[in-house]
Amino acid sequence: MRHLFVINPHSFRTLDSLSRILTDLENCFSIGRRMDYKIYVSRYPRDAIGAVHRYVSDVSPEETVRVYAVGGDGILFDCLNGMIDFPNAEITNVPYGNASDFVRAFGEDAKPGFRDIKKLSKAPARFVDIMHCGSNYAINHIGFGMEAQCTLHAQAIFRRFSSKWLRPLAHHVYTLCAFSSLFYDEVVNQRYEVLMDGEDMSGSYFNIKIANGPCNGGAMTSSPYAKPDDGLLDVIFSVSSPLPDILKSIGDYTIGRFEKHKLFFRRQCKKIVLRSDVPIRVHLDGEAFYDEELKVEVLPRHVKFFAPEGMDFADYSHRAHKCPDSADNEARQ
Repeated sequence: MRHLFVINPHSFRTLDSLSRILTDLENCFSIGRRMDYKIYVSRYPRDAIGAVHRYVSDVSPEETVRVYAVGGDGILFDCLNGMIDFPNAEITNVPYGNASDFVRAFGEDAKPGFRDIKKLSKAPARFVDIMHCGSNYAINHIGFGMEAQCTLHAQAIFRRFSSKWLRPLAHHVYTLCAFSSLFYDEVVNQRYEVLMDGEDMSGSYFNIKIANGPCNGGAMTSSPYAKPDDGLLDVIFSVSSPLPDILKSIGDYTIGRFEKHKLFFRRQCKKIVLRSDVPIRVHLDGEAFYDEELKVEVLPRHVKFFAPEGMDFADYSHRAHKCPDSADNEARQ
């Protein structure tokens, strides 16, 4: 078995915290254990995609490669897209970023377990669903509209100003960016042509959220019914509405209680196609860009994800406004 650690150095606030993870690696993979491991330090977004692909390509298909994304959602996105074509590759996240949302799918207290390198190296792997969107793959969530505009704003701020000073304030930066995105009329009132498993769901929406996991944004659980291994996309539509109504509802939306408000509705599907005359703002696990037409489909049980022994996906449905059974029944109608 080979072990590839892909580190995003920007996820660490101090050199001491980065040094500690490197020391953990040395202690875990000692010469006496004869384990083959390598460290790759990512230099910029998407840099690690090619590095992971090259590393796994050089390994025999009969040998397992474990890919550890050390950082947040961005480096997990890169590692996933680098190892996607290799059935002998497995992936996990060692959470040190502003948000490590897929790890939170295992529970709010899951992070310490995923930071234990020795336990993680021996952890069992399980198959999870992933989402295919254009030429990219995502493991946690895909957003269109307001949330994507928020991410685009935040990325521009972090590029312009020193992330060293802003990183401790990241949550506040994203909150301000989310608020400012509501004043973009082309975002709040964007019209989409939408086909969901062949059903026409076209309309004007200020946000469309496609989730594979329940958590996002570092602290939010806006998709409490989503399960990473059920073979379905969990979609929340946010209908274009007057600004005061949106502002009243956002707080409940972020904690999974969107069903309190009529401007949200939820569906489940396996494939969804979106088009718009205005460029669509998109973000996949924190990576944001623009497009005019996109198809998103679930790839059931497509990737092996390894988590510490004894950990399973947490049930966040108790946070929803409605009980799980009534919500699931409504989603199937």
